[in-house]
Amino acid sequence: MALAANDSVFVGGARVLSRAGLPAPLTAIITEIDATVLARTLVCDIDGAVLRMAVAGRRLRGLIDIGGVAPAATALTGRVLAQDDIATTKTLGVFLAGLCKDAQQVTVRSHPAEPLGNPSEAGIPAASLAGLWQVVDHGTGQSRMAQFLAGNSPMITAFIHATAGVTTGTQGDTTKLDPIWRDQFMAFRKRQQAIFAHQDGPLLVCLDGGLDDGRAVAIAMTGDEASVFAYESAAISTILTSWHRITH
Repeated sequence: MALAANDSVFVGGARVLSRAGLPAPLTAIITEIDATVLARTLVCDIDGAVLRMAVAGRRLRGLIDIGGVAPAATALTGRVLAQDDIATTKTLGVFLAGLCKDAQQVTVRSHPAEPLGNPSEAGIPAASLAGLWQVVDHGTGQSRMAQFLAGNSPMITAFIHATAGVTTGTQGDTTKLDPIWRDQFMAFRKRQQAIFAHQDGPLLVCLDGGLDDGRAVAIAMTGDEASVFAYESAAISTILTSWHRITH
């Protein structure tokens, strides 16, 4: 580790943006984007998750690729962020917030720019990212699903959280949840839509069977968010009360 003249700290040639949560990792990344005027590829390492971002003119154009994360996250790469598709930018923010939540170290390297999309596509200004993502970073104004999962963490022992079909967060050992999410969720969703064609509101369904360790499993949906989670069976009344309070 070395200390540069401008007090920047470097580890293995990468500049440290955040360590032990200071400054807030997501805020530090936005600040770095805001400081990048020329077209560059910023390579951010968030506790081993490596994101290559196309940045120019103090704007995030998009993610070139991601390494060290679940394969589903690659759905967020290879396209330029657009002002007329804010939902994608928000989904990316939720994903990054999940990576940054407990990050102990975030570093950055600045490399020459690489092609991404059409050069005329400018991306999203850092100032707009701050508005779209900052509330997620500080834990206020979270989505309803994020509030529900975080607020019931003592009883929800593991979960997979997705936004617009992209996995944006996990917690605990999801080994037994992965096949449910992969093989059963979409089939359940299609049946639910066929039976309740006009039901677009929040939905929480406890699945039959549960896990072999005594925990139960449920699927929850609200808006474009969904989760599959394992929970302590005895806590179901408390969990349902919390779900109703947060989503209604």
